[in-house]
Amino acid sequence: MFDLFRSREKSVRILLGVLLGLVAISMLAYLVPGGFGNGTGSAAGQNVVAAVGDEKITATDVQRSIQGITRGQTNLPKGILAMYVPSMVNQMIESKALAYKAREMGFRISDQELGDAIASELAPAFGGKFDMNTYQMALAQQGISVADFENERRQSMLAQRLENLESQSIVVSDKEARAEYARKNLKVGLQYVNFDPKQFASKVNKDPAAVKAYFDKNRSQFRISEKRDFELIVGSTTDFLQKAKISDAELQREYSENIDSYRQPERVQVRHILIKTQGKPKEEAPKLKAKAEDILKQLQKGGDFAELAKKNSEDPGSAEKGGELGWIVRGQTVPNFEKAAFSLKPGELSGVIETEYGYHILQVENKQAAHTQSFDEVKGNLLAEAQKQAASEDLRKAAEAAHSEIARNPAQAEAIAKKYDLKFSKQTNATTNDTLPGLNNASELTNAIFAAAKGTVTDLVTLDNQNKDAFAVVTGITPARPAEFNEVQSQVLQKYTDAESQRLAQEAAAKAADSARKGESLEAIAKPYGLTVKTAAPFTVDGAAEGIGSGTTLAAAFKENVGGIVGPVATSTGQFVCRVSERVPADMSQFAKNKDSIVQGLVQQRLAVQGPLFRDSIVAELKRRGKIKINNDTLNRIISSYQS
Repeated sequence: MFDLFRSREKSVRILLGVLLGLVAISMLAYLVPGGFGNGTGSAAGQNVVAAVGDEKITATDVQRSIQGITRGQTNLPKGILAMYVPSMVNQMIESKALAYKAREMGFRISDQELGDAIASELAPAFGGKFDMNTYQMALAQQGISVADFENERRQSMLAQRLENLESQSIVVSDKEARAEYARKNLKVGLQYVNFDPKQFASKVNKDPAAVKAYFDKNRSQFRISEKRDFELIVGSTTDFLQKAKISDAELQREYSENIDSYRQPERVQVRHILIKTQGKPKEEAPKLKAKAEDILKQLQKGGDFAELAKKNSEDPGSAEKGGELGWIVRGQTVPNFEKAAFSLKPGELSGVIETEYGYHILQVENKQAAHTQSFDEVKGNLLAEAQKQAASEDLRKAAEAAHSEIARNPAQAEAIAKKYDLKFSKQTNATTNDTLPGLNNASELTNAIFAAAKGTVTDLVTLDNQNKDAFAVVTGITPARPAEFNEVQSQVLQKYTDAESQRLAQEAAAKAADSARKGESLEAIAKPYGLTVKTAAPFTVDGAAEGIGSGTTLAAAFKENVGGIVGPVATSTGQFVCRVSERVPADMSQFAKNKDSIVQGLVQQRLAVQGPLFRDSIVAELKRRGKIKINNDTLNRIISSYQS
């Protein structure tokens, strides 16, 4: 369109994000906090962080990987990123080491395999069909050559191929699979009493002295947040739309350059009534067809199509709309439906048409032959798109110019904002929880405001989802401080009450569990507290107990016999004391048809343990052979840049 890579359209941003993510895929596939091992020797070049054989990892590679994990994360402090860098580089070395070993073992990725993989990965970002020109331009936008990108993908695919070989070496015996199936499909039923802390709130001693003592003991929990005064400058593309002047010549040129996108296939506007046969017994088909034929007779006698559709049609997507499907093109519906729809004239009714869904009655309301939309037909959309992009560019220029001027002269922020048609407002005593006026979910800007020094201007923040640009001048800072009791008394009372309610519930549940284990019934235990005994139907360890929570939380129940006591079990909704009321063993007659998924699950569990050991062993071997070299000076320089 007008300027693909200046556009803020979602599809373009998705494409750029996909490309950047794939460049960093070797790191993203394994990223976990971990140590950084020492290689033998060092990698040459100030920009080189490490080398695996002839493959180098540069400072630029590391920066792109960081961009990959911070995309969409606007509040990651630099110090956190500094902690990630060593692990990030370690994982990048690991990926290249796997690829190196795979090549040594004779594995290869052909150009055809590589091309097919990239096309498949990127096709969704292109709307389903890979486009080479856009692919090349998007990589250029990120400063990545096609050769570098494709080499990175080839390396990643080689590494994955070696890991696949390792996964294929894991063997699960029939006995192990049966035991796992039995474990996963054993069900237990429970009776339980829930000691909900909320039910103990009325029993809490709220004597003022006790509340004050709680505050004194937990004083560090109660603080008055830092507050800031600032001047906010915001610009919106909406404010620049009317000023965007687009000539007919520009629109005509855009139309001509993209004429193929305005070609319309043959299409029909159709409505229908469906009497479903799908999912119904075959013997009902004659009766259902007779119903459809009766509706057709009513229509032929002048019956209202929309009303009959609302009353009789079993197509949930169109019945309420009087059977309306809107415009359809060839290839969009099942063959029999399409054949009927495109053979009818506007206003004409079909007979009863049978498809795999059931019996249909169609009426075509309009029909259009294949044609190319004229310039006049699409001019309105072209103008709106052109104005939007021009306004976006004008906003960017205005915001950047205003930001530059205000940075030099913060005292004149209001006058400068007005000069560039940007909105200006003053905020006082704002906290990080306050919403910035005129902005929604602007956490990146809020973080910038609370990180800036007094008298300074924040970076310009682009809020793509709001089509706005914004920045601020910090004019005052009131530091955070410990709170005095009278400033947070209601907050202290609430926290004290919650803590005491939790303690009382825990004590009651522990006492109840002891009594239950000594043989007292749950009903007798619950009665003094005004509680009731409830039942959870049988569930699996991977399922959930109704009213309690996940089966994994109640794992102890699967080791108990009927009558066994479990608990107290703490969840977000209370303290549960349970009695096993039922045990339902797995139906082993179903094992055979579920064996494959059980085996695959066990393989994945073992891979989670063995995979890191396998990768570590390859890296260690290549280090011993001098194939991995690390430039610690460059690495430390990168880490330092994120610590500053």
